[in-house]
Amino acid sequence: MKKFIFTTILLAFTTTQVFAQMPSQELPTTNVLVTIKGKPGVRQRPDFAEILPNEVRETVKLYLGGKISQWYSRADGGGVVFIMNASSVEEARKVIHSLPFASRDLVIDEYIPLAPMAPLGMLIAPPM
Repeated sequence: MKKFIFTTILLAFTTTQVFAQMPSQELPTTNVLVTIKGKPGVRQRPDFAEILPNEVRETVKLYLGGKISQWYSRADGGGVVFIMNASSVEEARKVIHSLPFASRDLVIDEYIPLAPMAPLGMLIAPPM
């Protein structure tokens, strides 16, 4: 057990040192994770039932057009999550705000830019 702990600590220290010595580089945004939930009271609006079919239809068009690569509903009922093929938050926001609910300011949307994992650069870095 002591050997395992020592090896783990040594690995963590070595890895930290390697990361500290790696040149920092700006990695490109390749996707954007988007969370969307309805603002309070949206489902009680009289026009909700009229807007919903258009929202779904337009979202499917974005998926079939390659703008949305993955989409999920949150298991806790807190809205939807999209992984969008976008190179910036601004690009993803523009697409989302073309949808009926967002264009009517009926949702709360959050954006997280995603990039390749920088530590993988260690695998192709020249030996020290």
